[in-house]
Amino acid sequence: MDTRGHLCNGDCLVQVELSLAPANGQPLALDIAKSSEDFDRIWFRLVAQPGEEVYGGGEQFSYFNLRHRDAKGENVFPIWTREQGVGRNKSTEVTFMADKLGGAGGDYHTTYFPQPSFVSSRKFSFHHSGANYVVLDFSQEDFHEVFILDTPGRIYLNARDSLLDLVKDMTSMLGRMVTPPDWVQGGAVLGLQGGTKVMLERYQYAKQHQIPVSGLWIQDWSGKQSTPFGTRVNWNWKWDPNWYPGLDQVIKNLTTEGVRVLGYINPNLDHRGDLFKEAASRDFLVKNSTGGIYYTTSLSFILGTVDFTNPQAYDWYKNDVLKKNMIDLGLGGWMADFGEYLPADAMMANGQTGQHVHNEWPRLWAQLNREALEETGKLGEIVFFMRAGFSGSSNASTLMWAGDQNVDFSYADGLHSAILGSLSMAMVGSGITHFDIGGYTTFGTQGLRRTEELLLRSAEVAAFTPVFRSHEGNQPQYNVQWYSSEAVVVPYSRLARIFAALKDYRKSVTQEVSSDGTPAQRPMQLHFPGLKAPYTQYMFGPDLLVCPVFLSTVTTQDAVLPALDQGVTWVHVWSGKSYTGGQTVTVPAPLGDPPVFYKSDSKFKDTFEQLRGITELSTSGTDGEIIG
Repeated sequence: MDTRGHLCNGDCLVQVELSLAPANGQPLALDIAKSSEDFDRIWFRLVAQPGEEVYGGGEQFSYFNLRHRDAKGENVFPIWTREQGVGRNKSTEVTFMADKLGGAGGDYHTTYFPQPSFVSSRKFSFHHSGANYVVLDFSQEDFHEVFILDTPGRIYLNARDSLLDLVKDMTSMLGRMVTPPDWVQGGAVLGLQGGTKVMLERYQYAKQHQIPVSGLWIQDWSGKQSTPFGTRVNWNWKWDPNWYPGLDQVIKNLTTEGVRVLGYINPNLDHRGDLFKEAASRDFLVKNSTGGIYYTTSLSFILGTVDFTNPQAYDWYKNDVLKKNMIDLGLGGWMADFGEYLPADAMMANGQTGQHVHNEWPRLWAQLNREALEETGKLGEIVFFMRAGFSGSSNASTLMWAGDQNVDFSYADGLHSAILGSLSMAMVGSGITHFDIGGYTTFGTQGLRRTEELLLRSAEVAAFTPVFRSHEGNQPQYNVQWYSSEAVVVPYSRLARIFAALKDYRKSVTQEVSSDGTPAQRPMQLHFPGLKAPYTQYMFGPDLLVCPVFLSTVTTQDAVLPALDQGVTWVHVWSGKSYTGGQTVTVPAPLGDPPVFYKSDSKFKDTFEQLRGITELSTSGTDGEIIG
């Protein structure tokens, strides 16, 4: 049934036409149309109740409950894709210094992947379908307010008997993620750089220590340049045979061993490269207000951005860059980076400004990558992973990742934030995501360096997620790496083998994401409504309960065990001890043994039992270190 009506202000100088009807599988869709004088913004309110919790907003790194009601009052979330920022806590020295050095500090609400969607503990959901600038405001006790700049898109409202049903419905409307390739779910993807010789030496070192390697991710496949922030990839997206001699044959050889080589790309081109020059000569780059190339900078790089609203430029990047330079080379995947930098004052080929295209931009970038795989028959074989996104990105991308966390245990930008980011994404439709093991952002001379403890605690969490992938960081020389010493590689290998041992279970979990939208990493609220548990505690699939250690020097951990059906217990993976549900228990949490429990009636019980027998395997006769 379609219900129409009008609203107007006191003197009816401004009128809007409202239309309410079911649409796109949602029971209530609200369309707001102008019927008199123009307007360029609206405020939309929904009734709120005391104690109500709200989840979603895209990928939120600081809070899972966006209506958290603490003394900071951080309940307002702008929906505008951008860098998450360094540190993301204005009271810390790291964020202060990042702001001083270029305004890169970020805040509690800054995120690569915002989404104008949320789910309430009162079992209703909200989604705004436009790409407009939006602000979700949960600061009031008696209402939620949504600010929408410019002409609003369609607003969808839904109510169901469970939060899980709401999440499934949202994925049905926005599109579901595809199941990742089989190879990426059964072994470690090792982040490496330094040229062919170093890559192969470290691969052999990994094999020597029985790390089950599924991929070698060489982000510097196109060459490298030095910047004040550290060594960076050369933004000219083609194989650099001087830096990686013989890479084409190496890729073939590794593929026969079941190992894929992955690369890196983003939508920007360094002005010194031949791809930039070709794009400029063919008028394929984003323009400024005077019609010239819109040059941007990234540290010391001067860049142009390919205009994906230009069909010819879009096809050129897809066919001549992605297909010819990457897929034809034999790469098994890549990081499809950035997507959040389109300037608001840019002039686009489709006649719109950057402000109107900005939030839509990362989805276009994902779509371009997805089409390259579909058109070459490689979807399901090649994987690309993205950090930037917006509504619909999950359906276009093959995998999301959490971006650039600090190499520390900070709540706002460390391991804690990566966990919260994945769980907030789960509530609004992105059910397959992962993070850089050990973090990324390093300021070595200021003391922000990755420790052995952080690397291994991160690997513990990654073992119970969809993907196990490391990153050396922006300043690798200051960070502990998995290959730094025997003392590190031995426990790292064990955690990678634990990840690999869960392959069959993981595949069943990710297939469920694709089939009905149930996320892989599941906030406790989806299965156990009303449970009072730490927001970082989650279910990995239906049977594994994970209570990550995300702080330094922890030796024990509390776990909130939900009540289960009669006769079913929670079994602590490492000790084999059974616990009845409906209680909080304290278990040992030594480095390498994160608190994880499984349901005693799981059909994967034998798989989980085998994890206990995976031990550290030291390899004699090694010097314990590789320097490249």
